[in-house]
Amino acid sequence: MPDSAAPLLAYKEASLPLPASYRRWHLYGAGLENVGRDGRPEEIELPSPGPDELLVRHDACGICYSDIKIINLGGDHPRLVGRDLNRNPVVMGHEVALTVVAVGSNLTEQVRIGERYIVQADIYYKGVNLAYGYALSGGMSEYGLIGPEVLRGDEGNYLLPIAGETGYAEAALVEPWACVEAAYHWHTPEFPTPDEPHIPLDVPGASAIGHGNPPVFQWLRFTEPPDPDDFERLTARLARPSICRLEFAEPLSRPVRVDIGRIHYDGLFFVGPKENHRSELKAGGTAWFIGTAGPMGMMHVQRALSLPHPPRRLIGTDRNDDRIAALKDRFGPLAEERGVELLLFNVRTEGLPDLNLLAPNGFDDIVVMVPSIPAIEEAYPYLGQDGVMNVFAGVARGTTATLDIYDIVARNVRIVGTSGSTIADMRMVRDKLESGQLDTGASVAAIGGLDAFREGLDAVRGSRFPGKTVIFPHIPDLPLTALSALKEVRPAVYARLKEGRFWTREAEEELIRESLPTEREAR
Repeated sequence: MPDSAAPLLAYKEASLPLPASYRRWHLYGAGLENVGRDGRPEEIELPSPGPDELLVRHDACGICYSDIKIINLGGDHPRLVGRDLNRNPVVMGHEVALTVVAVGSNLTEQVRIGERYIVQADIYYKGVNLAYGYALSGGMSEYGLIGPEVLRGDEGNYLLPIAGETGYAEAALVEPWACVEAAYHWHTPEFPTPDEPHIPLDVPGASAIGHGNPPVFQWLRFTEPPDPDDFERLTARLARPSICRLEFAEPLSRPVRVDIGRIHYDGLFFVGPKENHRSELKAGGTAWFIGTAGPMGMMHVQRALSLPHPPRRLIGTDRNDDRIAALKDRFGPLAEERGVELLLFNVRTEGLPDLNLLAPNGFDDIVVMVPSIPAIEEAYPYLGQDGVMNVFAGVARGTTATLDIYDIVARNVRIVGTSGSTIADMRMVRDKLESGQLDTGASVAAIGGLDAFREGLDAVRGSRFPGKTVIFPHIPDLPLTALSALKEVRPAVYARLKEGRFWTREAEEELIRESLPTEREAR
């Protein structure tokens, strides 16, 4: 075996000696200035796993805009309320690939050193949410402990095994990709059973089924056009999840306020008298992606272009020329290959294009990647017959858009939204990745070592890169680097990129190989 190959194999097999200490980043409060001590990660004694714990090595971790929300809110973040971050800081990082390096005595029959996993971060244990990278220490750390909360959670084991040949970065990005996939696998809730109690209402043509005191509605029905004030008052009492069925034959006297935050986070469905359960982008249809050139927008575009039957025309709007150029450069050839007309516009400098000309019958799909109520209000009237607006970027519950709700009846349109992903979604994406159907690594735009995490947060907050930023916690002395800049920083790594643009397993192996001591040096 070549001298340079042995350490790489030992790293993959987790047979290298463990250090006495390790480094990790702590967040002590809101603001980028509270990330780390003096802008640096801290040194921590490496623990031994308890009987029911695993010691894991974090191999790669993506930075998500959800991390920026933690930075912005600190202890006021909904998942961290009541936590004193100064005494009990957060270790962020939920888009993580890890390797088991030590096993507790009670787990040796179930888990082996060297096994690789990803984490379904939305962990529940005894009814309490303990999300990875929030309540539980996350991946912006060289090592971490995994305990019963993860291994025996309310939904079972929140670790999902990964094949040994799968790359670290592409495995870490299964989590955000699962969120993208989940956005196209929503399901309308089942109607309540007829024997559930009907709640008397004071509005003509309105009926409801619900529970509680004061009652909330699982099912709300309007057979006559309600007064807009009554509509807003009653829909504010919808449960999570619930259905509001609209069966009236005339428009309301004015547009009404609809809680977009609750559609996204709580699964509210406003449906018409006809069925419209289409969740996938319409094959051969016309789609509009709003905020298309950011990291998540890029993923939606890649997914759309990779569908067995993609849309015929895809309109993308954004506000940044560099990101739009990067999107065209990365995925323009794939669009041409798949026969998709990809049209990109900078609405900041050019304004909206003539949408009636581009979609004379309206859009079959509108996917909103920006948390912008004005964007939703502007786009909604352009939905065509049976069109679906997919609100991917969440806004806070209680955030309303003013919409002509009668379009749900007259044109059978839908507004849907999903938040996060399930372990089933992650399993589906992992299987697509490992079967070669999906290249999650194509989302990588920049990489860095652990010391680059704070700068990476700032870069994500400022939309510096058009794709995902991935941190390799065990790669020392690697500044935050765009893939294109690897040509100067790590030329041997750059040489192994696909087409000089896309991350590959070969590039990753070279990056790790360069960072490990050779077998002779290790001796």
